[in-house]
Amino acid sequence: MNKNITSTILLVLAIGMYFTVTQGVIDGAKAVQVVNAKYISAMDSADQLRKERDKVRDTFNSISKDDQDRLKKMIPSTVDNIRLIIDISNVARKQNLSLEDIKATVSQAGQKGSVAKSSATATSQPNGTTAVATDTIATPILDTVTVTFKVTAPYQQFKTFMQELEASLRIMDMTSLTLTANDTGTYDYKVELKTYWMRSQ
Repeated sequence: MNKNITSTILLVLAIGMYFTVTQGVIDGAKAVQVVNAKYISAMDSADQLRKERDKVRDTFNSISKDDQDRLKKMIPSTVDNIRLIIDISNVARKQNLSLEDIKATVSQAGQKGSVAKSSATATSQPNGTTAVATDTIATPILDTVTVTFKVTAPYQQFKTFMQELEASLRIMDMTSLTLTANDTGTYDYKVELKTYWMRSQ
């Protein structure tokens, strides 16, 4: 009889222990496994990004110095509005044109500056916790600069000026053009261009 009572008590204690302690430990272990799986996935993604970054860097480094300089002029990594205005004005001056109201405006995204993009890595600690470290990987973002100006010129002279701009190394897209004829046989042009630069994020 006593043995049956003792067995029953032990069974009840075991069941109570399972639901009050063991189940909590198991749930905690499952939660840790889920978190660790996410960290492992993040580390795998970060490794892939590093490999792609290194591949692109190696490809760029294999390009000749002259071609690298040309690429930097096509899409620079910094914004220099004054230099840009001077360059466009110099092209106009070669055609004996004088630009008016010339302005260069950086896009709002570019004005906000650079934002670092980080990938997470995780390491297990002796106490069972997980320590997270970050590894910053710069991601270039293509931003725009809008240039507007007015100029008065005969059609052929204006056409030659725009062709000179098109032939320059700096990539430019015309986004707006309005013209008004006047009594002198020339046209008043209002031009809007977009040019590009590479912002590190």
